[in-house]
Amino acid sequence: MSESHSKRKAFELSYAITLAAVFFTGLASAGLLVLKPLIVGALIDDYHFSTRQAGFVAGIEMVGIGISALIVATIGSAWNRRLAILIGTTLGVLGSVGPVLSEAYTLILLSRLMAGIGCGLIASIVLAVIGTTRDPDRTFGLYYVCSFAGSALLVPAALWMLAHFNVAGAYVLLALLLLVVYVAAQRIPAAFSDLRGDGRHHTPPPLPVMAAVLSLALSLVFWIGFGGVWAFVERFGVQAGLGHAAIGGVLSIGPLASIAGALTASVLHIRLGRTRLLAASIALAMLSVVLVGWTSTMTAFTVGVLIFSFIWPLFLAYLGGSMAVLDPAGRIVAMSITSQTIGMAIGPAVAGVLAGHFGYVAIALLGLVCFTAAFALLAPLVSKVRATADLT
Repeated sequence: MSESHSKRKAFELSYAITLAAVFFTGLASAGLLVLKPLIVGALIDDYHFSTRQAGFVAGIEMVGIGISALIVATIGSAWNRRLAILIGTTLGVLGSVGPVLSEAYTLILLSRLMAGIGCGLIASIVLAVIGTTRDPDRTFGLYYVCSFAGSALLVPAALWMLAHFNVAGAYVLLALLLLVVYVAAQRIPAAFSDLRGDGRHHTPPPLPVMAAVLSLALSLVFWIGFGGVWAFVERFGVQAGLGHAAIGGVLSIGPLASIAGALTASVLHIRLGRTRLLAASIALAMLSVVLVGWTSTMTAFTVGVLIFSFIWPLFLAYLGGSMAVLDPAGRIVAMSITSQTIGMAIGPAVAGVLAGHFGYVAIALLGLVCFTAAFALLAPLVSKVRATADLT
């Protein structure tokens, strides 16, 4: 009995260490997203990029992530996962070195595309591994909470690096995070394995094409609006006359609001229904755009950023739940990573072009248009979800 208990405790400790390694690896790959607003502003201030150029740099990272996510979702199930993470880490590090060595726009653009591809490889594998844990719902919740908590520490570190080494310092920080992944990856399973251990085989039903189109379209337009506004949220603060320290302070507590959003989704589950909470998420996104884009007070900017940070985990959780109802095999959820990253690639690029021609108010209008389109797509999607649920 004592020996069995000891083995069980040893297994639990090993399992916890593996999860910690997986969580850190995911955080390192998401660093470029967490620091995006600060880096976009620094590219404009330090390297004298135009808003259009800075927007394309932010957008091309998401193109790289989207490409990687699509490849992993379609043909990557048989890959050596540890090796894929190490390859992604190498690409991410190399893509972070380029902007440190040169201020040339083309070189930075290509470097960040490489970094996006690398981080996309890492992030996709991390999500796939979490999906094979014994309790994936709970593990995903823990992962997002830990990611947001890590992000809350990452932003102040980036602010310090930017203050001392300008934009190159932020890219050095991203490279250092990824270097640790070389060690953490040794704990990640190399081959696909169902860590729940139920041993059951399930034949997936046919892919519901129309449901996939509706849900992925909703995901795409939401993230175009979100990505466009979020990439330039630091610039909205500057335009409102706020100091860099004040803006950085608000962005530093943004991840705490995201933790609250993730915990809210976990606690509420589907007690209020997915439809109401998806609608509330989109409505609050519109409110936050108004607060950030058309007001000039510290209070309004702070509330707008915190609402924006709070709602996206809610939207992600409940749209993912709807996708799971429509396709229990998880194919739509896997493809949603690509729709999200493509949306967050298009958003900053379009926002940068619009801001260059019409000013930052055009970015706020872009956000409102996209969120309105998301509302329009929500009704037919909800109808599909309800019809599917009635059949099961």
